[in-house]
Amino acid sequence: MRTTILVILGLLLVLPTTGILAASPGTPESRETAAGANQAKHPSNVPAPASTPPPLSDADQENIRELTYRIQKLELEMIQKSGKSSEDGTQIAVVTAIIAAAAVLGAALLGIGGQYFMARREDRRSIATAQQALELAKQEAVFQQTGTILAFRLKQMEQFYAPMFALLGQSKGLYDKMMQQLAEDQPQRYRIVLNPGPRGFRFEVLDKHGQWQGFRLLDQLPAIKSDPKALALIDRMLEIGGQMTRIISKHAGLASEDLMDLLGQYMAHYAILSTIHNLNETEPYEPGWHKMGYYPYDLNGKIEEGYRELSGFIDEYVAASKHMLENLPGPERRERA
Repeated sequence: MRTTILVILGLLLVLPTTGILAASPGTPESRETAAGANQAKHPSNVPAPASTPPPLSDADQENIRELTYRIQKLELEMIQKSGKSSEDGTQIAVVTAIIAAAAVLGAALLGIGGQYFMARREDRRSIATAQQALELAKQEAVFQQTGTILAFRLKQMEQFYAPMFALLGQSKGLYDKMMQQLAEDQPQRYRIVLNPGPRGFRFEVLDKHGQWQGFRLLDQLPAIKSDPKALALIDRMLEIGGQMTRIISKHAGLASEDLMDLLGQYMAHYAILSTIHNLNETEPYEPGWHKMGYYPYDLNGKIEEGYRELSGFIDEYVAASKHMLENLPGPERRERA
């Protein structure tokens, strides 16, 4: 392409110069015209003298030099342009190669970065899933353990503490009614103490020495048999005592350790009281005559304490379960999760 352009430019420069040379006297065309004129003047059989080319004029030489200079200048410019174009092409090729390499490298980096972030995301998801599974496993273990404890506590409540607490309350009500009945029927022998104190007796009996002593059913039962109303209440209390002894015999394993001694004392008391009830004796024993077998007053407080503790545990469990159920995600939140 560059050669074609060079030839065209050379022709454009040569054509004007050729026209100038043709118009000058020393050109071949002028010489041929002069030869034709000489032939017309002289006969053809007369040979024309041999002619020599005339020397170039200064103007022609100047035109030739100028033409040569232009051609050389044009060649030099084309060479420079060719070198510059080659250099520019090389630079463009280098830049293009760099851009292509940068694009490939960028795509590779983007791919690696995408894979890295996807792997990090999957790792975070896996860690979150594992943590959630661990938390659920912990909660399940806690729920299972708590469920086992709850089942045992419910068993304690249903089979021992609740019935014992209710029967002791019923027996105490009958006992208070019996004391009131005796104080009304025999005020000269029995009386109710309004302020007994923490360990004092709420009911007293007059002994043979005329002194008021603390009332104990085990001592006074033979004499109370003569009072039908009080005796009917005692019979009902013995029935309740029989129910309590059966509960103790069957479910004593559900009681707390500190109750075992008191339960044994109560069963002994019930056995002695039932025996005296079945005897035909009518004379009371002196207050404190029995060295053992009296009712263990601490039993009531221990049974009530165990009942309250179990009731509180069950209430707390129910409240915690309700709170957990209220905080569970609803169907829409579970679907989004």
